[in-house]
Formats: sequence, structure tokens, C-alpha cells
Amino acid sequence: MSNVMKYWLLLESLNLPGISRTAQFKNENDRVLENITLIQKSLSLCPEEIVGSIVANLQSNHLKHRENEIAKNMSIDAKYSMYSLLIVQTIGKSVNLLSDAVEDLISENHKTLFIALLEDIVDKGVKPNLHPGFYKSKGSIFCRNAESQTNFYRAELIVEVLSSIIHKPTLRMSEDIFLCYMAAIFSILLACDAKEYTVEQNCLAALQSKLNKIWTDMPKVLYYRNLMLLYGILPAEQKPRIHKEMLLKLWSNGGFVALLFALQKSEKTEEQPISQVVEKLVAQPSYPRRAQESLVQQILRFLATSVDNKDLGVHMGAALVSLRRLYDNNDENKELVKKWLKGQLQPLLEFHEDRITVMEWNEFCTRISLLFHMFCTSTVECMPSELLTAYLPVLVACHQEVCECTEKSFTMAVSNHLAQLILRILNNRGKEELRGIIKSFVLAQYPLEWLHKHANVIIDNDPLQLESLRIVQKDMESETNSLFSGHMNTLAIILKESSFSLLCYQVFITLFGLFTNLPKQSSEEVNANDDLLQTEEDVENKIVRDITQKYNGKIQIINALQILITHKPLKILLMENIKDVLIVLQDMLALYAVETDDDIDSSVMTILLTLMGEILENATDVMEDVKMELHKHLSKLEPKVLNPKLKFQISCLRKQIQGPTNINHTSKERFEEARLLLESPEPYMQVEGIQKFIQLIKEKDTFTLNSVHVVSALALNTLKSTESYTFLNCVRLFAALVYVDEHTIMEILCDDYLNDSAATDYRLVVGEALLKVCKEIGQLCYRYKGLLLNTYMSGCRSPLDEFRYSSFSNLAQLCKILSFEVHQYFEELLQLINCELSTGKYMPAKRAAVMVLSDLLAAMDNLLDYQDMLLPIYRLLKLLASTESADEKIRLHAAIGLENLSVKCKELLTAIGQPQLQKEIKITGIKDKEKKKLNNHILYMN
Repeated sequence: MSNVMKYWLLLESLNLPGISRTAQFKNENDRVLENITLIQKSLSLCPEEIVGSIVANLQSNHLKHRENEIAKNMSIDAKYSMYSLLIVQTIGKSVNLLSDAVEDLISENHKTLFIALLEDIVDKGVKPNLHPGFYKSKGSIFCRNAESQTNFYRAELIVEVLSSIIHKPTLRMSEDIFLCYMAAIFSILLACDAKEYTVEQNCLAALQSKLNKIWTDMPKVLYYRNLMLLYGILPAEQKPRIHKEMLLKLWSNGGFVALLFALQKSEKTEEQPISQVVEKLVAQPSYPRRAQESLVQQILRFLATSVDNKDLGVHMGAALVSLRRLYDNNDENKELVKKWLKGQLQPLLEFHEDRITVMEWNEFCTRISLLFHMFCTSTVECMPSELLTAYLPVLVACHQEVCECTEKSFTMAVSNHLAQLILRILNNRGKEELRGIIKSFVLAQYPLEWLHKHANVIIDNDPLQLESLRIVQKDMESETNSLFSGHMNTLAIILKESSFSLLCYQVFITLFGLFTNLPKQSSEEVNANDDLLQTEEDVENKIVRDITQKYNGKIQIINALQILITHKPLKILLMENIKDVLIVLQDMLALYAVETDDDIDSSVMTILLTLMGEILENATDVMEDVKMELHKHLSKLEPKVLNPKLKFQISCLRKQIQGPTNINHTSKERFEEARLLLESPEPYMQVEGIQKFIQLIKEKDTFTLNSVHVVSALALNTLKSTESYTFLNCVRLFAALVYVDEHTIMEILCDDYLNDSAATDYRLVVGEALLKVCKEIGQLCYRYKGLLLNTYMSGCRSPLDEFRYSSFSNLAQLCKILSFEVHQYFEELLQLINCELSTGKYMPAKRAAVMVLSDLLAAMDNLLDYQDMLLPIYRLLKLLASTESADEKIRLHAAIGLENLSVKCKELLTAIGQPQLQKEIKITGIKDKEKKKLNNHILYMN
């Protein structure tokens, strides 16, 4: 104990870095010499004896034979490091740094001095004796005197001593100590690989075990970050050793998270997102199979942990991209993900008799939220939705039960997540596949590979927590004979409440077409099990079962159609795609046309004929071939129908197809009707008013043409609508108005686009509308080239990033239309692009600026007409395409522009090389021979 106290007193007397009393020395060398003097007075040992004492304490035969090499040519710093090493070794060996006993406690002052001495050892003993490769890089954090040479024997000795001390949890080591310690280990390994230094095989294994112990004990993020630093310092020929260590640690448990957070702290990932860097490092197809499996499992665990953790949630994108790439690598990874996915929903699929509560509500919400993030957060980062197709009945059943719960406050989030998962599955299916899914839900006949929620697993209230739910198991009979069983209604409700209007339209058309195409069940099959001795209850159950089997599909279709038809955007989509509806009706008529009168359902036929009459009366662009097909089927159907009302309705419909009657409305009444609809707050009524105005303009209605300003004001006000289909139809109205008074329409749109007091979203919409109007009238808009180009170029100078991006994008499209008219504006245009590329900070705007030049080149017909513009464009695009530090998409746009220029140059040279066609103009009737008279006698005509 007295010996240890002696070393503590010696440690207190030393001048160590970070201690205030070290300021009395003029330079670092004086401090080191003073410390050596103090140590020699206390220990009375020469450097060679110090080395021998350290090796003896280590009890290493390997180092015993290398004492002379260790003590050879020792500089002042080397001597000081050896003296300090003996002090550290003695204190670490004599004091139990892991004990919490009172007699073993160390004061904070002693801990500070001890760690400061360790930093001195690292600075004077480790850093000068690293592998030479660590000093070659200009940005290296390691340096030494030019005269110094690496002594691997000395580095190995220091590593052995530090390995017994560096892992003490009571000592808060600095990151620099760990970094230098790892650098020393890798220095020895690199020297052994290059045969510059020789150690026994068991020593190499011991060095590797030291690295593994650091990986186990210290924060894995710090370890991986140190590996990245060392990898960046070493030259290329010496990187493989550390690269191999990085891969081994990445494949081990916790490696993915370590890499993720190490890259977050790295400054080298500013040029590209972390997700791209992680994806390239993690999802390599060349990795061994077990390594890829380890990474998949690590990422899945990380995603499960990140759902409810805001700090980890920001990295879910990088994890999802990596998982998707690993999933696409091979079939083994796909099976691993599928197995994991089934495990997430497995508790809902089977019945366990030994427990009541299957899952707590929080766990259920977490799992559904995880699936939502994995499949719905992005179209790029997400997992393929086809993985969830087999679980569609499970998700629909869960959504139905969640929506039936009375407490909506805490079920809203999980209900939205389930709905988004279902919509993603349906929206990513092809036309035939979607039809098959809808048909399966209508008939309740699912493919064999599909999975279903167990009927006895339900969502119920939690009696211990009144404001919570739980997933429980109850012994209850399956309601297979319910009249309206099935989940088609739930799907229809989800579609109605969503923004997937096109998907809603596709499902509506599919259901509409299935109405008359459902498989029929014969009466013999229904009544095959009749029994005269059945009880009254059995008879009722049988009636319900028979009705369910025969009519359940049609009942579900009717209910679903009734739900979907209330979806406001659906009516507009039906009117815009009226041909699809008529084709479905045509198929229905074709089926009825080949059946007998007994098989024709008069109520269904009445509905079909009424619907067809409404469509033909209101639709203005029905194709003639569709009308003729309808007329042909109606002609075949009319003789077979015996019902006089149906026969009369069919006759009227045939006459309507042959020659529709005109509606007698005055001009002003029709205008006011359209205006009333357009001023309505409901989007679908606004679109109907727009359609009426367009029709009035096409018919050249006098009252409408005299009120162009009123219609323009109404259209501009309608542009503020947040509904996309309202905006698109409003653009169609502007395109129609342009043919009436194009100058006024152009000026109105340009003024509103440059109106700084208006909302930015509205100005962006006006800009798109202006561009679509230009596309509508095509090259005729050259008369307004000055107005249009100045408008968009003024927008390119806006301080708003999104507005500049929109202006450059619209300007690129306009240059495609007015390529030949850009000459006098070219200098200003090029200046705008250079300004955005050099000073702009919004990357999408820069990309759009480069796209202007690319689209301008694509629109050029004859390069000779643009020869004064080609050289500046070529130089700028060539510079952007060859700059490696530029944005990848900017380089892509530049490369596309150069490719367009190359193709057009080749076409020009080919045209020049071809022989020129000579035109000969001959004027007949001058100095020609006199024609023979045709009225001569036949004998003289020859």
C-alpha cells in the first residue's frame, strides 16, 4: 500500500497536460525533461531497467526477448513514455479500479491526473510509433518529428500495458486515447501483413481479441467512427485491413446502428444524403449470405425500435432504403423478410387455448405503425406492397373492428395507418390483379395463399384500462351465415374517405362490371339438402344460408356502389371517362341480348336503360362506334323483351342514339346556370359549371362570348380551389377562352402570376395554368413571346425558392414551344441560369435551370439558325457535366442536353453530305409545238 501511495505522490508532483501549473514551462520539451528528472529521483531506475520492470510485470515471454529492441535508441519522449508507463502499470495493478469499496475508492483529482498521464503516454509513446502509413495523408491527425522512426516493439509494449487499464469503467477515457490505442493495434497488424514486423500467431489473435473487446466494451458508434477515421488516413494499398475490420463489425450485432450514427457525425456525407451512403455500404450483393442475413435482421430490429423513438425515427429512411436493396439482392433475403412479416401478424392468425390476451393495444399499434412506415412512407424507400397482398383480409378485418370501437380518440392513428396500407396494396396492383382482388372480396372466395384473421381473435375493451383496448381470444361461433358477411363495404368506405380518386373510379368500374358477371347457382344446388323433418329454427337458418349463397355477392356490390357513388370526385371522373362506363353497359346488354326473357331481370334492366339514357343525354363526346354497338345490342334485345314498359324504354333509347333531341334553353339562362354551378362551393358542381361554359364556348354562344371577362374572373377564382381535378378542368376552360380573346387571357394570367401580394400556392397554380394554355395553342403563342418570356424570367429572379423552381421549369417547357423566338432573349436567359447555378442555394431550382438549356436544345430543328447560341450553351453544359462535385441530377440534365446537341449535329452533317435536289420550274404553253386538233377525222389522228 505504501508503494502505491508513493506512486500517487509521484503522480501529483508531475507536470501533466491540462494542469494549470504546466504554464511555467516555455515549451513542451522542458516539461518532459522536468518530469523525467522528478521520476528518476523517486524511482532511481535507468530507462533499460524501466523497460525490464514493465516486461516483468506483464509476464510475457514474447516481449522478454525484445527488451533490447524496445530500449534501443530511445529519445527523450520515448524515455518519458516508458517512465510514465511504469507508473500507470503499477497503479493499475495495485488498485482495484472495479471495486466500489470505500478503501478502493479513488479521488476525482487522482483520476484526473491518472487520465492526464495516459494522454501523455499516448502523445509521447503511441503517436510517434504508428505505422508510417498513418503519417502520409495531408489531413492526418497523427504527426511526428521528421527524424523519428517507428519502433513496433515499443508500440506493442504500450498496447499490452494499456489493454489492462483502458477498459476500466471508473476511468472516463477520452476519445483520443481509444483512437490512438486502436491505431497502435492496426499499426502492428499492418506491419505484420507487410512482413515489416514479426510476431507469433497467438499474438496476432490476441491483438484481434483486443479489438473485439473494444467493440464489446466501448460505444459501438465511437468504435466505428474511429475505424472510419483510420480508414480515411491510410493510403489505398493499406486500407484493406481496416476495411475488412469495418465489414466484420458491420456484419456483427449492432454494426448497422454503429455505422448509421457514425456517418451522422461524419463531415464527409454532406455531399450526398446519409441514406445513399448507408445503402452503398450495406446492400452489396457480393457480401456473404450470412452477412446479408445478419444485416437484414439488424435493420428489422432497428426499424422496430425506431417507430416510437423520435431520435431514431429520422434514420428510418436510410434503414428502409438499405432493407429494400438487400431484399432485392437474393431470394434468401426475401424469404427472411417474409418470415419476419408473418411473425408480426402471426398472433392474429391462430388461436391459442392457453391464453386470453393475445396482444396489448400499444404493441398492436406499434406493429401496425411499423408496417405503415415500411410500406407507405415513400415510393422509393418503401418495401414492395406485393408482400402485404396475402394479408389484405387481415388488414381489412382489423380496420373494420377498429372503426367499430366507440372510443375514436386513440384509435384514429391506427385506423389511418391500416387504411393507408390497404390503399397502397390496391393502388399498386395491375388492372387484372385489382379485378381479381375485388372479385375475391365480393364472393368471399380468396386465393389459397392468402391469410385470414382468426374468427376468435377480436379487439375488445381492456377492463383494467377503461380508455384502452386489447387483442383477446374468445370462444365464439363464426358467423358464416350472416346475410351481409364480407369486407367489401369496408373497402368501399376506405376508398371513399381517401384521396385516391382514380383508384376509387377503377374499383367502381370493376364492381359495376361484376354485377352481371357473378357465377350463378342453380336451384338444385341450393335445395339439395332439403329435409322434411327439419325444425323451424333449422328452416330459418337454411333460408338465410341459401339467400346468402345466392345473393350475397350482388348485395355487397350494391352496397359498395352506393357508398362509392357519394364520393364527390367520382362523378367527375365518370363524366371524363364516360366511354368506360358505356363499354361496361354495352357488355351487360350483350349478356342480356343472348338470354331468354325469363332470365332478364326487369328491375336491373330498367336501371341500366335509365342510366344509359342519362349518360347519352348529358355526354357530348360519345364515340360513334360505341353508339353503334349500343344500338346493335338494343336491337337484338328489343324482340326478346315482353315487358311493354321495357320495350318502350328500349325503343326511346334507340331513337335517342339515332338522333338526340335538342334542349331548348335561351342563351342567358344557360349562361346563368353555368355561372351558378361555377360559383358553388362544391368542387364537383364547379367542374360541372366549367363543362357547361366550355360547351357554350364551343357552340359560340353569343351571350357567353360577350361576357368573356366575367368568365375569366370566375375561372381565376376557381383556380384557388385545392382540388386537383377542379384545377385541371379550369385550365381547360382557359384553353377554350384563349380562342375567344387570347390577348386578354394571357395578360390576366401573367399579371396574377407576378402578383407578389397573392398567395404563393395560387401563383404557382396560375403559372401552370398559363403554361398549359400555351401548350394548348401551340406555336401560335409566338405573338406573346415577349410577355410570356419576361413573365417567367421575372419569376426566376424571385427570392422564393419554390417560385424560382416553378418559373425555371415552366420556362424550360416554354422554350420547347418557342425555341426559334428565344434569340433576342438568350443573353438574359443565360445570365439568369448562370446566376442561379452560382449563387442559388435551392437544388431543385438549379436543376430546373439546367433543364432550360436541355429543353431548348431538344426543340431546335435546324442548328444553323441557332449557331450564335450553341457555343455558350455547349460550354456551360460541358462544364456542368464534367464537374464531379456537381449535383448528380444537374449532371444528368447537362448530359442529356449534350446528347441532344450531338444527335442534332450528326443529323445536320448527314443532311449536308447528301446530294442536293434540284428544282426545275417549267412554264408550259410558251414556244411549244402546236397541239393537234382532236376533232380531225379518225384517219388523220395518227
